[in-house]
Amino acid sequence: KSLRSSESLKLLNWAFRNTSTYQISKAGETYFELNTWLGNNNKVKAITKDDYYLTLDKKDARHLKVFLEYDGPIEAPIKKDQKIANLIIFNKDEVIKTLPLYASERIAKVNFFKSLITSLNYLIWGDA
Repeated sequence: KSLRSSESLKLLNWAFRNTSTYQISKAGETYFELNTWLGNNNKVKAITKDDYYLTLDKKDARHLKVFLEYDGPIEAPIKKDQKIANLIIFNKDEVIKTLPLYASERIAKVNFFKSLITSLNYLIWGDA
């Protein structure tokens, strides 16, 4: 019996030495700023609803990629808690996890006159 427990302990030690845990997202705290369109704020903070940690072999960590997937800019109005994006975590070319991102705040639509000016600026200068 004692042999088995020392074996599992060795395995555990190996795991601690050779793996690292990465905090990808902390619920309500980690945020990603996305551009908005015709909103009273030109950015919206997107958050995850869950904590997400990833444990990887240290040698694999350099293959870790995190992508933000969304159709942007996101047109206002945007409701709080509206799903607006995905956070996609890759290891090499394999998707490990897709985390939905939600608006942490409400973005109201700007009034018509201001949006008209913004649209014209965008057409003329290519930048709102």
